[in-house]
Amino acid sequence: MKLVYRFALLITMAIASFPSFAELVGVVITPDGYEVGEIKSKLATPAVDEVVRLSPSRVLMLVCLATPPAKIIQFEREFRARHKAPLQLATSDKACPTKGSRA
Repeated sequence: MKLVYRFALLITMAIASFPSFAELVGVVITPDGYEVGEIKSKLATPAVDEVVRLSPSRVLMLVCLATPPAKIIQFEREFRARHKAPLQLATSDKACPTKGSRA
């Protein structure tokens, strides 16, 4: 796992642990799925459900560069249909899960 990916997950988990104070919620979107705090799913709906439950004032989407645009659009459309918080997008290869063999 890359350092940025771990950092994003740590921030997301910290914010998710204090839902009443959640001003920024991070969503990691990879080619394999979506991650919000402890919620991991191949579908956007469970991730959107969790973000809406946290009711943030802003949402940061950390997106792997290899992620198909359709996955990002799916999350964005589902989220905008249910919540008014602004979305921010950050892209990085470091957000991508490692696919190599682990020793």
